[in-house]
Amino acid sequence: MSLSSFQKRLLLQDIELLKPDFHQYTSAYHRNLSSYKLTMVVPDHESITKRSYILYCALNKIISHLDDLHQVTPFIHYLANNLSFLKVSFNDIDSLCRAFIETRKSYIHPIDSQLHRAWLQATRVFANIVKSYLFSYSNVVSFSAYCPARLSS
Repeated sequence: MSLSSFQKRLLLQDIELLKPDFHQYTSAYHRNLSSYKLTMVVPDHESITKRSYILYCALNKIISHLDDLHQVTPFIHYLANNLSFLKVSFNDIDSLCRAFIETRKSYIHPIDSQLHRAWLQATRVFANIVKSYLFSYSNVVSFSAYCPARLSS
């Protein structure tokens, strides 16, 4: 479920392109969040833009280590704790990830299909770790549960 080294390289190159204007990117992301029905408390625009450098560093750390889940999972759990203080819901996690990708697709330079798939994979891994930690969610189906269901169809 982790990223391939190729995907990791694509994402690291992409966030390097975002770095000089990451403050504007976080502003665009915050504006994009307003089009989603979130139940969580969304920090105000000023709060997010003040923390844009910290957000960039967190994103860089996650991407840099997303190919080694044992190393990055504790950090994602730490971020999930911060989200829990904002009363994030299970569905909010997916909305936050979708808004991130939508913002990225419309920001600075267009992204090709490989980069888009890499961002989808990265946000999927992030979302699954957060949901597992905060909501005891698992997208793993046991083999014993899968086989009878498969045979009856």
